[in-house]
Amino acid sequence: MSMYQRLLVPLDGSRLAEQVLPYVHVLGNHLKCPISIVRAFGLPYMLESADGATIDRVSTDLRHQAREYLNRVSMALRDGGGTVSATEYEGDPAPVIINEAEKVPDTLITISTHGRSGVTRWVMGSVAEKVLNATTNPLLMIRGKPTEDPSSSDIPGTSEDWVRPVDVNSIVVPLDGSPMAEQVIPHAVALAKSLEVSVVPTGVATSASEDTRVSEYLNNAVQQFRQEGVTSEGGQLLHGDAADALLDMTQRTTGCLVAMTTRGRSGVQRWVMGSVTDRVVRHSDSPVLVVRAT
Repeated sequence: MSMYQRLLVPLDGSRLAEQVLPYVHVLGNHLKCPISIVRAFGLPYMLESADGATIDRVSTDLRHQAREYLNRVSMALRDGGGTVSATEYEGDPAPVIINEAEKVPDTLITISTHGRSGVTRWVMGSVAEKVLNATTNPLLMIRGKPTEDPSSSDIPGTSEDWVRPVDVNSIVVPLDGSPMAEQVIPHAVALAKSLEVSVVPTGVATSASEDTRVSEYLNNAVQQFRQEGVTSEGGQLLHGDAADALLDMTQRTTGCLVAMTTRGRSGVQRWVMGSVTDRVVRHSDSPVLVVRAT
């Protein structure tokens, strides 16, 4: 059985937000769990002084547009044979997403960190950050990249865009030796088994004197993954600033997914996983699975 019982996919109708969909398509096929797409919309601020009939008409129109869009996305994702549902909500996107995620246990939120802004749109970057800070659910975060034609970002993509092939060949698991950072391990194991990919435990030595200790720790992590039935060809020892080293590594590793917690051990010669995770999410071209450590 998959560790996740549902994939929750917030969209705002922009191509930037839709860049998460190819990964949703891949995960849905491999995890064999239902996909729930949501779109939240708000009323234009200029309607604050409008009469009730006008507000109702605009709300109905926006809801219809949201439903029509979600239906098209759902049809494209269903072609993979999975179960897909779609719901539109009027309201503030971040609370909508958080509340929706809480309805089904073990929901994985998959979200782009950038999206369209405008009169009736929400800025995906700020919404993703609010969700990350408030939810207890794991998140798979994709940094949306602007298209070559900026004006096309406001135009929804096509079914070919939404289910285009993407490669996930390995899972990079940053660890700092703390129990909090290690809470991501069950998630990495579950994903690696479902996707049938290898795991690369990764540690950062802040000085040459730490090399032996970090290497031994990574070797033990490799053995732990293998005992869980996951392929791991070895750990990866990095040096220097943790976030910079991880970003450089993922840039050189084709088709990797990063899995890490939002907190870790701090102190002398340690790196604070929370701040590292924040920088990796903001700057990584690879998808990042973020798990809140307790």
